[in-house]
Amino acid sequence: MDIIATLRGKIEQAGAGDHMPGLMAMLAHVEVADKHLKRGRRDADDSAFTDAVYRTNQAFEGGLKEAYGVLAKKNLDKARIFDIEQFFSKSNVFRKRVLDQFTNYRQEWRNPSTHDHKLDFSESEAFLAIVSVTAFSCLLVDEMALQLAREREEEAVKLLARTIKSKFDFSDGDLLGRVTEALKSYFTLRSLEELESNSYPQWLGSVAGFLSAILPDAEVLSEAQIGGEKQKFVADILVKSGDQSVVVQIKNRINIRTYKSMLVQLESLIASAGHQDGIVFYLPTMVTSGQVFEKDWIFSSGEGRLKVLSSVRL
Repeated sequence: MDIIATLRGKIEQAGAGDHMPGLMAMLAHVEVADKHLKRGRRDADDSAFTDAVYRTNQAFEGGLKEAYGVLAKKNLDKARIFDIEQFFSKSNVFRKRVLDQFTNYRQEWRNPSTHDHKLDFSESEAFLAIVSVTAFSCLLVDEMALQLAREREEEAVKLLARTIKSKFDFSDGDLLGRVTEALKSYFTLRSLEELESNSYPQWLGSVAGFLSAILPDAEVLSEAQIGGEKQKFVADILVKSGDQSVVVQIKNRINIRTYKSMLVQLESLIASAGHQDGIVFYLPTMVTSGQVFEKDWIFSSGEGRLKVLSSVRL
């Protein structure tokens, strides 16, 4: 797998905006670092490996700055990299997997090379630095894409709110019923362009943004960690209102062979995390857009409910 090509693809899918020039500059630094690595190998020039690490540092800092603007809603004009790093270290803006990569690169590569001007890096170290910063950058762009998609969806729904609410009723019933009806309406509002081009983080952000706009009295969390220390579970979306909660898991496609075992496993995870209601939401496709089928699954304990929403009949 070409990890730099993966990063390039994620940036291209992230969507237009003020962040794009900065992300392209971040990508350029990674690509130049890779060229330094290849030059060092070709010419037996050990200094090229150190040059590669300094380039990955620039990619790291550039990515953080763009994330600071998108995720933290901060002005970049006078932002210092030290303040940005401190902000991300101490805030809860980064999800755990991104924070782990952030901490790893910062401690293993950026800080040593920044604070010791006599430090040299080997070929293996340069290679690891490139892989590390590129992996971090991929996760960072995913986080940004999720947030940007959520914001776009919230704005789009605000413009369509009157039309949507005239066709669907999201006010009656318990939270599970309201979230179910909201997600069913989501199927009917997708353009073919979205169905063809959206990445998974963009879908996740879009669905979360839609629910947030349609259910203003509810708290909508994406990639929410639920459960205790012994059995942690990350819900794609957690919707909370009063003493009610609904766990929403988003799936790209239906696998008939593993469908029932997936429901049994999800039931166990939701119940062990202290929740009772959940929805499995299969994303619409170009072929099946406009259709939505609903199926109920009762927990084996009788104290919980799962609904399955899909664009094909199960």
